[in-house]
Amino acid sequence: MDIETKLDLIKSEPLEEVITDEELRNVLETNSRPKHYIGLEISGMLHIGHLLMGGKKINDFNKAGIETQVLLADWHTMANNKLGGDWEKIKKVSEFYRKVFNTFCPNTKVVLGSDLYKGNDEYWKLMIQIARRATVARATRMLVIEGRSEKDALHISQYIYPIMQTADIWALDADLPHAGMDQRKVHVFAKETFKEMKMKTIVPLHHYLVPSLLEPPKITDEMSKEEQVAANKMSKSRPGSFISILATEDEVKAAMKNAWCPVGIIEGNPVMFLCKHMILPTMGKLMVERKKEYGGDTEYTGYVELARDFEAKKLHPMDLKNAAAGALIDIMAPIRKRFSAEREEILKMLEAPQK
Repeated sequence: MDIETKLDLIKSEPLEEVITDEELRNVLETNSRPKHYIGLEISGMLHIGHLLMGGKKINDFNKAGIETQVLLADWHTMANNKLGGDWEKIKKVSEFYRKVFNTFCPNTKVVLGSDLYKGNDEYWKLMIQIARRATVARATRMLVIEGRSEKDALHISQYIYPIMQTADIWALDADLPHAGMDQRKVHVFAKETFKEMKMKTIVPLHHYLVPSLLEPPKITDEMSKEEQVAANKMSKSRPGSFISILATEDEVKAAMKNAWCPVGIIEGNPVMFLCKHMILPTMGKLMVERKKEYGGDTEYTGYVELARDFEAKKLHPMDLKNAAAGALIDIMAPIRKRFSAEREEILKMLEAPQK
């Protein structure tokens, strides 16, 4: 595959940002097998954003000849007090995550944080060196990666999180750290810190974050871009805002039926977002089925045409929702099939009281 084809594949939907394009080209020109990594906190049920957005890009990178890696960040999970800091539960949920990524991203290496750090004295030395270059103020601003803000009551363990995440890039020898846009601050910090320490040049890659299915919250001018994105992202902590990767067909339909989708409004519309950044790039089409008196069946193969009809009110929100639900059900079919026998057991494990 030539460089231009690789670049097109890497930068295809749903990738939002490369820091920077010139450096990405240089990595591809000088390294025949660059390394990627994306880290996931073990914080409960995965939703479609984790897999159908992040996972799609992992597969795109792999096709482009990049060695892809998923870090299951178990120590970070404890530091951020997720799953109640219950180490046994964190380990069990980590195994579920591993199975999910082995299914959806079969050519990707899955690494457990606790295995990566075991006996790795150089990792801890580097962490201290990185921490020496991070002020408390900057570390606080980076806490958006943990779903926290400066207004929250923060623990010392949470300040370790972005330092560990920076050191992870070195430990995995990653050239291309990858995450959603809410991780941007820590990746910029890592890039600048590596430069200061005369380490390798890294090229952060950020995909769009799937918005909540609920009506968007009020955004203020004081909020950074990362904070704005985080405030409206799909989150398992907000009932009605997300679709679990283990959702049944009926649950997907119900979630989409209740999704915020005002007539003719494109901006901030989560259903249109899913069509643009997830469904059309993955499926290549969106089939809308409806009675003849309402316009008849229509197949959309591009977002521009879909957006034009929706904005002109030629496409009713409920017809769009039904079509999007059907497409998501098809995309999620391999995961639903893989975990059908374990589904109830997994749900019970994730819903069990935390210690």
